[in-house]
Amino acid sequence: MKLISILMGKLAAFLCTTIGRGSTFPGVVAEKLDKNIIKKFKMPNKVIIVTGSSGKGSTTRIIANGFKDLGFSVAYNKEGGNMLYGVITTLLKNCTLGGKVKPEVLVLEMDERSVKFVAPFIKTTDIVITNVTRDQPPRQRHIEFIVEEILRGIDDSIHLYLNANDPALQRFVLNRNNKVTYFGIDKLRDSYKDSLFSVVNNTRCPICHSTLVYDYYHIEDLGKYKCSNKNCKFAMPKPKYSITDFNGNTITVDKKYSITLSNNMLYSLINTLASYSVLCDYGLDKDKVCESISNINQDTKVFNKYKVNSRDVYVLNNKCENAATYNQSMLYTYNDKREKTVVLGWFEISRRYLWDELSWLYDIEFELLKDKTTCFICAGPQRYDLAVRLKYAGIDESKIKIHTDLYDAKDSIKNSKGPIFAILNFDYLNDFNTVMEGLKNED
Repeated sequence: MKLISILMGKLAAFLCTTIGRGSTFPGVVAEKLDKNIIKKFKMPNKVIIVTGSSGKGSTTRIIANGFKDLGFSVAYNKEGGNMLYGVITTLLKNCTLGGKVKPEVLVLEMDERSVKFVAPFIKTTDIVITNVTRDQPPRQRHIEFIVEEILRGIDDSIHLYLNANDPALQRFVLNRNNKVTYFGIDKLRDSYKDSLFSVVNNTRCPICHSTLVYDYYHIEDLGKYKCSNKNCKFAMPKPKYSITDFNGNTITVDKKYSITLSNNMLYSLINTLASYSVLCDYGLDKDKVCESISNINQDTKVFNKYKVNSRDVYVLNNKCENAATYNQSMLYTYNDKREKTVVLGWFEISRRYLWDELSWLYDIEFELLKDKTTCFICAGPQRYDLAVRLKYAGIDESKIKIHTDLYDAKDSIKNSKGPIFAILNFDYLNDFNTVMEGLKNED
C-alpha cells in the first residue's frame, strides 16, 4: 500500500505541476490510499518546522535558502501548503518510490494546529516558533489554546528556537526539558519606554500571574520584561543571538556580524534573526550565513516601496484576522512623521468561513495615526466597518473617504497629499499596484 500511495501521489503531483496548481491535492491522494503514509517516509537528519501566528512563511524561506546557498540540498513547502496534506505533497515531490526523502535538509512551514499531526511522525529535530498572537478568532480561539495545540506536537527531543522578547513563548518551556535557543533584539532607536498599544497579548506573568513590567518595548508586548513580583524570577531570558544595532536596512548581530535586509519592518528583523540562529546553530560559518541572508531577493508581496509622481508609496501586506500584523504596519507608519495618506481594505476577510468576524479590528491601534494622517481611504466590502473603527479611534470624519473598491478610490488617492501607506490584505495588493501604475501613466 505504501508503494501504491507514493506512486499515485507522485503522479498527482506531476499532473498538478503541469497545470500549475495543487499544493495539497497529491497529499490528499496519497493519504486516502494509506492513512498512515506520513509515518512511512524515511526522513533526513535535519527536519526543521517553522510555526507561529505570523512570519512562518518568510522564516521558512530564509532558512531553506540559507542552507541551499551554503551547499546543502534542501526541500521546503514553497507552494505554501502548510497543513498535513501540503506537507505530504512536499514529501512526495522529494522522495524516492521507497519513501526516502532525498534532500539533506527538510524545512516545513507549519500551521499551528497542524504541528501535532506532523511533528511526532517525521523525526522533527527543530521547531522555530515565530510568535503566538490572537489570530483567526473563529478558528484559533485564544492564545492559550494555540500554545496547547502546538505543545501536543512537541516532545523533549526537539530543539526549540524562541524569541526571547516575547513572553508568550516562554510557555513552551515551563515544566519541560527541551533544548532551547533564544534569540532577541536589544534596545534600539525605535524602542520605547511606555506602551503605545492599549490591547496587548500578554500582561501577566505565566507563573504567578502578577503584572509584567518593561524596561523597553519593541511593539505590543515584545521587549525586555520581568515579573513585578520580587519573589518571582520570571523575566526575559538571555538570548544566544542578539540584534545589537539597526541602521537603515542593516542589522548588526552580536556587535559583529552585519545583515542587509530587504526592508526595515520589525517583523523582518525577527524573522531574519530566527533564521540566522538556526543556520549558525548548525555550525555554519557566520559570515557566510550573513552573506546568504543579505542576498535573498526582496519579497514584494510582503513589503514594497516605490515612487509615483514623486510621492513615496509603501505597500504593506497584512493578514486579516491578525491584529499583530496590522499593528506592525501601524507602528511603521506612525514612525514616519510626515503628513501622509493611509489606504485600508481587503476583498475577503477569510476563505474559511461563511461569516465576517471583525472583533480583531478593535485590537488594532489606529489611534497611532490620528495626528499625522490627512486622509484615510477605506475600500472594499467592509469599508463602512473600517470607517466606524476609525471614528472610534477619534479620527475626524472629514478625513475618512469611503469607496466600493480600490479602482473607485483612484481619484481620492490621486488628490490626497503626502506619502501613501497602503495597509492591505494580500488580496488587494495587485489591485492597488494596478491603480498606482495607472496614476503614474496619467502624468
